[in-house]
Amino acid sequence: MEQAQRVGGRAAQTRSRWGLVLTLLVLLGVCLFAAYRSALFRLERVQISGNQRLSQAEILEIAGVSPGMLRWEASAERVRERLLSEPWIKSATVTWRGNALLISVAEREPLALLQYQGRFYLLLDEGGRILGQRLLEEGKRLPVVSGVSLPSALRGAVVEDLGLRDALTLLWWTGEPLLEQLSEVHVREDRYLRLYLTGGTTVEVGVLPDDAAQREKHIQTQLKGLLDHLDRVPATARATCQIDLRVYGKVLGLGCQ
Repeated sequence: MEQAQRVGGRAAQTRSRWGLVLTLLVLLGVCLFAAYRSALFRLERVQISGNQRLSQAEILEIAGVSPGMLRWEASAERVRERLLSEPWIKSATVTWRGNALLISVAEREPLALLQYQGRFYLLLDEGGRILGQRLLEEGKRLPVVSGVSLPSALRGAVVEDLGLRDALTLLWWTGEPLLEQLSEVHVREDRYLRLYLTGGTTVEVGVLPDDAAQREKHIQTQLKGLLDHLDRVPATARATCQIDLRVYGKVLGLGCQ
């Protein structure tokens, strides 16, 4: 009987210990849940900088964040990935500072319009990325690239075309005031480029070198020569002026006097 009492006592002690452990676990769970839902970990403020085209409301929607969200529901890396999925955003930095989320973005700049379907044009950056679609008369005036056909266009995609790459490289190196005068860059199937300036002047560029360094040097040299030549063309001759840049280091003009 004494042995039975000892066994019963040990069993009671075991149940008591397990009860204590269970109680502690429940208390720990309550504390963790309270901490999880605590305002200490909630988003109170979002600070956005660097945006020019996208509004703060649009960036918040893209980022998928709003005040009151828990910190682990909007990790910095997850928010950054969401932002980079937007074609207009070139780079993004996201940092938590206390209960504030700091977002800094750099946006892509449209460089040209690509003729697409009917009256619609595609907005392209210097790398050929499609930023959106618009009508010719909408927004800021941009030079048009023609001669490149696309069966379909997906926003955010990069157009892979060698002739288009040449045209965009040329436009990238074309500074003011020439860029203001440039209305169209036409690309032929053989990658031959022709420029149309406002006022009627045409410029034969020809085919650019394939080597990137040579292409850059070629463009800069020829554009400098073109600007010098245009400065000597009277306004009355702009409509009949035809300029040939196909020979490196030379600028030939016809009907420019």
